[in-house]
Amino acid sequence: MKKIYNEDYYMYRLCNIKGIGRASVRKLVDFFGSAYNVSKADINILKKLGILNGRQIDEFAFSMKNKDSIYKYEDMIKNGCNWISINNNNYPERLHNIDDAPLGLYCRGNLPPDDRLSVAIIGSRNCSSYGRRMAYNLAESFAADNIQVISGLAAGIDAAAHRGCLASGGYTYAVLGCGTDVCYPYENLDIYKNIIKTGGVISEYPPNTRPDAWRFPERNRIISGLADIVIVVEAAQRSGAMITVDQALEQNREVMAVPGRADDICSQGCNELIKTGAMVITKPEDIWQCSAAALWKEKNKNNKINKHTNTDIKALNGGNGNKKPVCPTVNLLATEKKLVYSVLCLHPKDTDEIINETGLNVSTVMQTLLLLQLEGCVEEVAKNCYIRIK
Repeated sequence: MKKIYNEDYYMYRLCNIKGIGRASVRKLVDFFGSAYNVSKADINILKKLGILNGRQIDEFAFSMKNKDSIYKYEDMIKNGCNWISINNNNYPERLHNIDDAPLGLYCRGNLPPDDRLSVAIIGSRNCSSYGRRMAYNLAESFAADNIQVISGLAAGIDAAAHRGCLASGGYTYAVLGCGTDVCYPYENLDIYKNIIKTGGVISEYPPNTRPDAWRFPERNRIISGLADIVIVVEAAQRSGAMITVDQALEQNREVMAVPGRADDICSQGCNELIKTGAMVITKPEDIWQCSAAALWKEKNKNNKINKHTNTDIKALNGGNGNKKPVCPTVNLLATEKKLVYSVLCLHPKDTDEIINETGLNVSTVMQTLLLLQLEGCVEEVAKNCYIRIK
């Protein structure tokens, strides 16, 4: 029985013809009405249109006769990678509204749903411990509020954001500058595997595509495009994160920045953004300053938050059906621990400040801090000076 392929397949074929770029494919589909119609187009008509040059027409003719793309498409699906074209109903609505939208997306796992608030967390690969903690804590809190987190799986801020979201049982999506079957950097393989179980790994590049440097600035428009709000945690003035910010502003996305030290090169980009009008975010609750977040909250105030099913949790934690132990949240702490933990932040506080803010005696505060350190929630960064680390 002859197999019948859908519009996604024909768009896949067009997007993988050597030497024919997105702009030309878009023009052809617009003219003929569908990728299927383009694939059946008469070569003489294509020559008269003037969209393709002679060499491109030869490549087109060769590709339409060559059956290799059929086998590649079938193998790709068998190996767990889906292709969703721009004409598919499952293609993210947010991307329809950006310039130069991808004509299709390769995806392992799922695509971010349109009805969930979406936040991109981006920043430096060579980040500080402060930046890493901020990205982790923000993503962890957002996940608890059913906010999905978009990032790029890079080292540093991206990795911390993905980890924070996963630790809270949330949905996170990684947009790659290579094929979805290539984990780059390889050190993030554990994140890559866990993202696929509940969220998704996404790319506009076909499987086996190498992580060439030029692809990453290009993929950044997808990171910002999939988000309602873009948060920059740490970024130098000239960096990939700032390129993403430029694209986010062109896409009418809201931008927030985490402030940093004035003499820290990794925070220069964030501090400049704040000086030029970006909203400041120092704690997760600041997200509700954004109109996109406030609108989403208003729409969903009467709806129950849908958390993962038991099956999802089992998959996320290696198949044992039980969550791996993580740092206790404030709501699970005993009264004294809850109080002490709540007054700590990412900036060091000495014991005198903690005593004054909690109203507890010295003995109780010291014992509570010790317990929190043992549970991995608090770190003593200097003599009698403490920060929260989760």
